[in-house]
Amino acid sequence: MFRIFALLPSLALLLIGPALAQEPANPNPAANPNAVSYVFDITRDGNKIGSDTLDITKDGDTTTAKIGTTISVVVAFIEVYHFDHSAVEVWKGGKFVSYSAQTNANGTKYDVSETASDDGKINLTVNGETQELAQLAVPATFWNNGFVTASQVIDADKGKVLSVQVQDLGDEPIDMNGQQVQAHHYQVTGELKRDVWLVNDMAVRIKLRGSDNSQIVSDLRPATAE
Repeated sequence: MFRIFALLPSLALLLIGPALAQEPANPNPAANPNAVSYVFDITRDGNKIGSDTLDITKDGDTTTAKIGTTISVVVAFIEVYHFDHSAVEVWKGGKFVSYSAQTNANGTKYDVSETASDDGKINLTVNGETQELAQLAVPATFWNNGFVTASQVIDADKGKVLSVQVQDLGDEPIDMNGQQVQAHHYQVTGELKRDVWLVNDMAVRIKLRGSDNSQIVSDLRPATAE
């Protein structure tokens, strides 16, 4: 997540299974049972402005997530905002290992990396400036449930350490592409504000308010959608 919301992080995510009504779908499970790709459509007040892609691979106890986001906001046929983001996030044995991201936010560029060593040392580097963190703050990508106990997260595109509170709002039905899906709702407040809905610990919807009070939503696209 998600970037505007960094899709969108304990890797119980490794579901790789069928049927959106039950859980996010693997578009081609026969091709590689240890690799799966997802696409999220991003809308602003109901109008599509971009997409998130999420490619997940598993090799033994190591999981790698590749994330890409493209956003273009057009007003009166003129592009007023453009956003490109790509990131790679690695977890091993359910523990965060590394994150690296490159972002172009309307011409402003960010290069962010975070690493966790075996001895517990956490380094965060933003545009060449490195600091050691006192505690792990997972990237605010929200693609799995690693954020639900967090008190701090890393802004996924700018690399800033943000203090957050996460409230568990429980299970609730949501409409996804005309299907009723039972999802688990978490609300993130503090220096970052998001509503995140998970199915089997995988994000299927992320919602926030833009700086102009517009409603921005990233919804998992069904596997059969073009």
